Amino acid sequence: MSSAVKVPLLRLSYSDAEVRELQDELAAILRSNYLTMASRVKEFERLFAGFCGTRFALGTNSGTSALEIPLRALRVAGGSVVMPSNTYMATPIAAVKAGAKVIFTDCEADNLQMDPDDLDRKIRDDTRAVLLVHIGGIISPRLEEIQRICARRGVPLVEDAAHAHGAEYRDRRAGSFGEAAGFSFYPTKVLTTAEGGMMTTDREDLYQLGTVFREHGKADHGFNVHTEIGDNWRFSEIHAALGIQQMRKADSILAERRRLAALYDRLLDTVPEIRPLRIPAHVRSAYYKYIVFLPAHLSRDRLKSRLKDEFGVMLTGEVYSDPCHSQPVFTRQPELVANAAGDRFPATETVCRQHACLPLYPGLRDEEAAYVVQSLKQVLVTWN
Repeated sequence: MSSAVKVPLLRLSYSDAEVRELQDELAAILRSNYLTMASRVKEFERLFAGFCGTRFALGTNSGTSALEIPLRALRVAGGSVVMPSNTYMATPIAAVKAGAKVIFTDCEADNLQMDPDDLDRKIRDDTRAVLLVHIGGIISPRLEEIQRICARRGVPLVEDAAHAHGAEYRDRRAGSFGEAAGFSFYPTKVLTTAEGGMMTTDREDLYQLGTVFREHGKADHGFNVHTEIGDNWRFSEIHAALGIQQMRKADSILAERRRLAALYDRLLDTVPEIRPLRIPAHVRSAYYKYIVFLPAHLSRDRLKSRLKDEFGVMLTGEVYSDPCHSQPVFTRQPELVANAAGDRFPATETVCRQHACLPLYPGLRDEEAAYVVQSLKQVLVTWN
């Protein structure tokens, strides 16, 4: 039995030069007398908007607030917001906090993304936004169908791009397809600032309203006059310094994630029991996760336990193991959900049960990826 972790969940890769640069930046910030919402925040916003190909970007304290702000700006309160059940709870929480009820859709079993046919069935007269989640760093291969449905039904499309920094659909990047998008910079994400988020949009009205909501509803930061019910969703200079550094190496981070994913693709050709999620050519994943499908008879929890205990390999968290429609909070507060009583989610429940995510991050060595796959093969040979 192996007691030592040989391949960890995550390895944050900062060179000595980058650490020294951040130490110098921290000293400069502390001496500037401006710890939040100053020049570095503006620079990070400018760089991130350019990265996504949008006119505006708004730094926030979390990915959840980066979703709640555009939903508030779109005035979803009193209506419904449609989203996939296969997402993190931050997605429905943002809609509920913005004053809306949630309607969950099923996903497509082969790619984990929102099912456009189910979306078309679920939109109601009171639907005020559709939240499209780019699960695992993958933009839906049927994005244009989803856009057409939203346009035909007169419903704004908002992207939950928490997993999708740099993901592409026909050479356009995530964050540029809807009326607005929300990104997260949590440590596990493709790009990280430790904590924080970013809203992107091409609409100046949403951006301007976003600046109001971010600052407790103040129309002007210099005056104590509140025109909206906002919150403290500000972004700090320290987090922005981390973000600016990340922007300088964003393309190399994406390239390394994609290179490692291609390596896994080749290695897993020798493991017929494990099926990688295949991504069509018109979509380029950011590979927040490397997703594989497991045989129906395999217990994911047992597989993860054996890989850790016997081989020192830690599989990362799923996307996701527990669909939102099954969460206990919605049993206790059913008034928050506007799904019909007979709604079912067969594809969502299948993929939530039968997928796993292999470790993938800059700093993962090729021999470690090979060891992960070899360990999988050995577990499968002795499975009973």
